[in-house]
Amino acid sequence: MENCWPRENASPRTALVGFGNPFYGDDAIGPVVARRIYESLPQREHIDLLELSTSDFGMMERLLGYQRAVIVDALVDEQAEVGTVRSIELSESSSNGHISPHTGGFGAALALARKLGLGVPAEIALYGVVIREPQSFSDRMSEELEVRLPEIVRTIATAERLSENTQAGMPVPCAQKKPGVGETPG
Repeated sequence: MENCWPRENASPRTALVGFGNPFYGDDAIGPVVARRIYESLPQREHIDLLELSTSDFGMMERLLGYQRAVIVDALVDEQAEVGTVRSIELSESSSNGHISPHTGGFGAALALARKLGLGVPAEIALYGVVIREPQSFSDRMSEELEVRLPEIVRTIATAERLSENTQAGMPVPCAQKKPGVGETPG
């Protein structure tokens, strides 16, 4: 996994995030889909591909400085058909009104980052791809999910206009490491 940081003088950037554990079977769907979308793009000028398996707060930290984020993650749902793509609405509140790193959840991380005035993306699209709960560690996804990959990639890329030749949808590979505390990007 590559550490990325947007360049200071770069044009508006999008983070294409694949979230999930690549060694836990179908939980790898986020990184696999994000990578396939990224690799299918004819130009790669305004998007960074991030493959993450970190906490929600860790992901939020990685999104700082981006104008837009498209996040793909696994969604365990025993009732829905495997491979179904769902657009998930983000809620930026915690159930008890108190926001801290201990309340957890991506919505809480987003709310905290905004409350602190951090440079989080103004636009965040979150997609869940339905899987069954993985039962063991594996670097392979189920055949049931593998056969749906082209459809899943096409659905998300089309919904986010990542398959079109638009400035907001063109990626750039990450070439820089994220700066440490006290360092500046660039």
